[in-house]
Order: sequence, then structure tokens, then C-alpha cells
Amino acid sequence: MMRLAIDAHALGTGAGGNESYVRSLLEALSSREPDMAPVALTPPGWRGALPAGIASRPLRARRSWVRVALDLPLLLRRGRFGLFHAQYIVPPACPCPAVVSIHDFVWKRHPETLPPITRYRLQALIPATLRRARRVFVLSGAMRQELTELYAYPEDRIDVVPPAVHPRFSDAIDPETVERVRAKHRLPGDYVLYVGALQPRKNLSRLLEAFAAVRNEGVPHRLAIVGQEAWMTRPLGETVRRLRLEDAIVFTGYVDDADLPALYRGAAAFAYVSIYEGFGIPVVEALACGTPVLTSNSGALAEVAGTAALTCDPVDADAIADGLRTLLTDGATRQRLQQAGPARARTFSHEAMGEAARQGYRRAL
Repeated sequence: MMRLAIDAHALGTGAGGNESYVRSLLEALSSREPDMAPVALTPPGWRGALPAGIASRPLRARRSWVRVALDLPLLLRRGRFGLFHAQYIVPPACPCPAVVSIHDFVWKRHPETLPPITRYRLQALIPATLRRARRVFVLSGAMRQELTELYAYPEDRIDVVPPAVHPRFSDAIDPETVERVRAKHRLPGDYVLYVGALQPRKNLSRLLEAFAAVRNEGVPHRLAIVGQEAWMTRPLGETVRRLRLEDAIVFTGYVDDADLPALYRGAAAFAYVSIYEGFGIPVVEALACGTPVLTSNSGALAEVAGTAALTCDPVDADAIADGLRTLLTDGATRQRLQQAGPARARTFSHEAMGEAARQGYRRAL
């Protein structure tokens, strides 16, 4: 039996898509591979539950450079693992074959949206990781094309392993649960929803401008922004004040995963007009809940949404406003998207993710 180590240091951090991806991967591999023994390498002090069939070993280091340079190589060597699944960075002294998941190429596409230290670290370390890894897992076909273009990486060493949407995201959530969760987070009856980290590439300033335009036309909804602050968020507060939206915006902060399905289901519309993503799991979660979705019309987001969402140019606030207006006032469009969303979301299953990952592991070995 091959022992597979999975870098799960993002568990419990609230780190948006990174944590969601690791959770999806562990669930996708749970009790489904008799010839593989998956072990999650979890953060120091983490006490959360893992899916059935997934063992765990704790990491010791909290600082990222100590974890990558010292802690991971030592743990992999002592555990005698046959394969290591890294997230973004393969350790320079990795003692076993490795694959790596890269979730986006934002440091190449939009470096201005990252803190300098993060940008420089990824720019410096990713080329070496690509040389060390036997295979690279990306989240979408758009990312596969980017990897070949940006790094001249061989396409036959790339596996597309999209994240799965958890079955708890569903259009069958009962109204009582929706009302209870809505009241818990002090949301109004009519709201537009955003879910994700608060950082520049999520394009929230343009979303606020578009929302203000629609509000000025008499649309009564408020905008619920769900997610924790990441970096460079001061301009967001300035935009709220400039547009005089203080009474129209609800910042909930981080919301536990258990409450998210009801928040999606209760929303009149979901808006996720990021300027760049490697995938965009909140879009699929909203689709699964039957919520009409507005997202960006290019790259991975357009690929993921297919024809089940309304799309717009994310750098055009007027286009975003047009999309919001349509979702909130056009009954025929709303009904079509409410029906198409769950069917589209079902294509991103744990079974599909697990099979794609296992095929990549076999190729690596």
C-alpha cells in the first residue's frame, strides 16, 4: 500500500479557496482507494475532524518558511511516504516523489493585487517547484493553458483536478433554516450576496459602484459581504463612504461553513465578479443552491459557470450594474438560472475530483 502525504496546513485558517480545496480533496479521497493510505499533514494544534479513512500527522512549524524548508522534509522522511501532494511549494529537500496543486497564477497575472512579500516569494519559488514536481495539478482548463504559456510547462505533465462542491450546498434547504441563519447574521429579507476573502482582485470596489447605481434606481436590496479581511482592504471602506452605502452594506466577517448554504439559498442573487481566479468555488456553491449568479465573462470563472450563470465584463462597473439589474428584475432569467445552476454544480462532485487526483498520482509514480 502506498502512503500518500497531503499538505493540509490550510485547515482551520479560514483561508478561502485554499482551505476549501484541501477539504474537498480529503473528502474526495476518503475510503475510495484501497491501494492508497492518505495522511493529512495538519496545522499545529488543529483539532478538527477528518473524513473517514484519512489519517493525520501534525506539523510543528507555524511559519511558512520553516514548514517548507525543515518541518515537511523531516516529517516526510520519518513517515516513509511514497508520494507527497504539496500546495504551491514543493520543499527543496523533499525525500519522496511529489505532485503540487497550484490554485492560480495571480502573481503573474495581477501582481499588484498581492502584498509584496507574497508576490516575491511566489515569483522566486514557483519555478523551482515546477522543476521538482513530477506533475502539477491545476483547477481548470484555463489554468492549464496559463501554465503552458507562462512557464512553458509541458502540457502532458499537467492534470486538471477541479475542486468539488460539498453536498450540503443544495437547493433543497428548508425555509426555516434559511430564516434562522439569516437572522443569526442580521441580514435583511432581500439581499445580494458575495462570499470570499476581502482582497483587491475580488473586485469589490467595482461591485460596490455597480450596486450603488442599482440602489439609486430604487432596488431595495442590501449587499451582504461574507468573508474575512485578507489584505489591502482600506480602499474598500473608503468606497463605501464615498458612495454613501453605509446603511446598504452588511459586512459579516468570516462565516462558518455550516451557515453558508442557507446564506446562498436565501440570497436574491450572488455576485462574484473577480478580475482573476483559478477556479472560483463560491460560484459553484451558489449554483448548487439554486441562486442566480453573476460572474466574470472570461478565464476560469466563465469556464466554471458555463451557461448556468449571467456573465459580465468585470472591469466595467456599468456592465456589472446591468447584470445585477437583470438578476433582480427579470423573472424569466432568474427562473432559467435557478433551474440550470444545480445541474451544473453536480458536475463538480467528490467522485470526479477523486478520480482525477488518483489518475494524477498514478502518472506521477
